[in-house]
Amino acid sequence: MCSGTARPATAQQSLALGTLGGLCIAVSLVSVVGYTANLLTDGHLPPRSVSAPSVALATGVLALLTCGLRRARRLLIMICCGFTVLSVDRLVHSAPMDHAAMGFLLAACVYAVPAWPEMKVVLSRGRASAMVERQEHHAGLLAGELHDEVLQLLALTQRRLDAARALDDPDALRAAMEDASRTLDEQAGTLRRIIATVSPAAVQGMGLAESVTSLARQVADENGLVVDVDVQGDRPHACTGDNGVNLAVYRVAQEALTNVVKHADARHITLALTCRDDGISLTVTDDGRGLGPNPPRATEGYGMQGMRWRCEAYGGTFSARTAGAAGAVVRAVFPLRNCRKTRAS
Repeated sequence: MCSGTARPATAQQSLALGTLGGLCIAVSLVSVVGYTANLLTDGHLPPRSVSAPSVALATGVLALLTCGLRRARRLLIMICCGFTVLSVDRLVHSAPMDHAAMGFLLAACVYAVPAWPEMKVVLSRGRASAMVERQEHHAGLLAGELHDEVLQLLALTQRRLDAARALDDPDALRAAMEDASRTLDEQAGTLRRIIATVSPAAVQGMGLAESVTSLARQVADENGLVVDVDVQGDRPHACTGDNGVNLAVYRVAQEALTNVVKHADARHITLALTCRDDGISLTVTDDGRGLGPNPPRATEGYGMQGMRWRCEAYGGTFSARTAGAAGAVVRAVFPLRNCRKTRAS
């Protein structure tokens, strides 16, 4: 299963394994908490005969999934063996079984020190699988943009040139070449727009406030909407090199405006950006159809999840709710702890 000659897993396999690993981690943690609580309450909670086998099964499966991390795998096997013995001991009530279980778990506690760096990798694989999922989603969006907008028109232009050349008519060929030149100019603009979407140089060149304002203006012009931008407390000299957070804020604004255009059926949008030394907050409000009453996270699409992930990646918070009778409010807050410390020093 873990041989070095095995072919790399596909993205779908990685996602499935990451999800299964995350489930095993969750079951292990809940079962350990239940087992400990039962132990401390002297057996007044549900029996440990459920918690111990659950830990053994979850850590055993997780050990099978942990390829290439030998120390983490050994640690998981020790835990699995310890709780397996405890599970059997619940049936036979043998003192040697108790001693064996304690031996495995004590060994696991000692071995956890050198194995901890690899265990952190195991625990973070769920987030890694989510990252793969996001990358696959954005790669699909990029492929769709290139196929639907660029490739189709280039193919149409080629057919027109071939048809004009077959007529052996200089005027027709000249007209086709002029049309092809206009099409290439249009597609160059389309490619520049796609490149700006993938890697917006405006954030580095103009700064956060200017780039978000420019983005709002572009959305308003292209979709016939009214987009009001309110920038407060701009910090022109504080942490101007913190492009990671600035880019995350820009991406959230970009996705929030895109969602309004695609789904909200709104006519008016208000974008409020507050930049201070201790943090950046972004609020996007529209007058569209709203999100419904208390939309659960489980029903969030890729766009909403992507905005939440970007906020959480920088220690921030994200919320989306219906605004009163109509419309929606999307709010993202990014703390700037490092900037505050730098300024204070």
